[in-house]
This record gives sequence, structure tokens and C-alpha cells, in this order.
Amino acid sequence: MRTLTTLDSYAALLAAADRDPLVEFELAPEPLAPPLALGDAVLFVRENQLGSAGAVAIGPHDDVEELLRSDWRHQPGWAACRSITADRPLRPVLESLGVRGLGTWDSLSIRAGELVRRPIPRNVTIEHDHDAAVARDFVARHHTARWIPPDPVGEEWTALRDNGTGEIVATGLAAYTPGRAIRLTSIAVDARQRGRGLGWAVTQALVDRGLERSRTVILGVDEDNLVGRALYRAIGFRLDHELVSGLFPRGPSRGTVDPPSDEGAHA
Repeated sequence: MRTLTTLDSYAALLAAADRDPLVEFELAPEPLAPPLALGDAVLFVRENQLGSAGAVAIGPHDDVEELLRSDWRHQPGWAACRSITADRPLRPVLESLGVRGLGTWDSLSIRAGELVRRPIPRNVTIEHDHDAAVARDFVARHHTARWIPPDPVGEEWTALRDNGTGEIVATGLAAYTPGRAIRLTSIAVDARQRGRGLGWAVTQALVDRGLERSRTVILGVDEDNLVGRALYRAIGFRLDHELVSGLFPRGPSRGTVDPPSDEGAHA
């Protein structure tokens, strides 16, 4: 069996990962745990939009499976890691290791020149730097507050206002990742206003603004969000990864299973 190798720097991880977008755009130069490699697979810690840190394994699937079945959780700096993310075809491997609360999602990115534009709907005004408290309340009422970042770096909300009623009809958040790319989250449209192209319009406005602040804009979308996935791909986002995330049972070693829990993991 091959042995794990510790990568001694962010530059070494970036090279070993062939500049994978999850590494290049989402990680700070100072790793949260020593990155590991086995064959052409790499393992690193990524911080999600809620500020939670978890392991991510990417690379050729055979190499990733071998890495995941190794003693990586006993390596220095990895003992406390419970969350794990890998490409979706590796879901059976995660299940065989006792990973629970599995959720599936897509990682997407877009760069300058890739945005597919549409005219902004009539009688709608774009408002950048929208009041954060008002925007958070809108998302909670029209979508869910579950994935709103608690303390995002560079927090900036964009909203669409209906000129006739004066009401906000859509909003979304742009904030920095640890890698200084812009991540979009909490994109929501008033359910009573759907069908007007507001989802496209607010996403387009968020991307425009995001690309003024960073050369890349990223987002994650749940696999079962069919409308969102179709919209983001049509507007120009490229699919970087189809992923699955979950939690190892509590305890220091693989194979020890806790009582059932309703705890889950998400991008």
C-alpha cells in the first residue's frame, strides 16, 4: 500500500491539485491542516460559507478511495476533522466508511467574458450595497436562513426593487472566500414574483459586481435544486465538481459509530 505524503505549502498543494478551482479560489495560503497526497489524490481543509471547516478529497477516483481508506485522520492536524467532501461517484466509498448525513451539490465558477446577459426586467432597479438586515430578513421569508453566512468577509448584498410597488423582489449575497474569490450565496426571489426573470437578473447583477472585486465568482448549489442548477449553467457558470459531503461518526477512529444524529453537512 502506498503511503501518505504531507505537502509542505499552499504552492505544493496547488501544483499537486493541478490548480483545481476548489484549491485556487477557496483556500487561504495558510492551510488549516497540513495538506496530504497519495498518488494523484490530494486532501485539504476547506472552509464553507458558514465558517465550518471540513476535509475535501479530489483527484483520480481510485487514488482518492485509497487515500480515504488510509489513516489520514490520525495524521497531525487531522484528528478533529469530521466533515468530508469528495466527487459524487465516491458516495459508496463514503457510505462504507460510515459517513452520514450525505448531501449532494455542485461547485460552479464563472470568469470575465463568460456571463450570458439578458435585459433587466422592466420596472426593476438594481441596488448594490443593500441593507444587510433587510436582505437577510427577505431571504429568511422567501427562501431559508439556514445557509446565510453569519459573519461573511466583504459582505455585500444586491437587491432588485420593483419600481411600481417599491418592494424588494429579489436579493443575493456576495462575499470573499478565504482564497479571495467572490462566493455568491442566499440568492432568493419573492415567490409571488417568479416568472419575471428576476432570478437571472439578480444573479447577473451579482456576477457583474463580483467580477469588479475578484477575477472569479463561485457558488455551490444543491443537486436537487433543479431550477437553480439550470439557471446558473445557462447564465454561464461552468461546472467544476459534482460533490457529496457528509460527516464521520464521532470518535477518534473510523468504524466507531455513534447513536443516530440529525446533524448534516453542506457545501
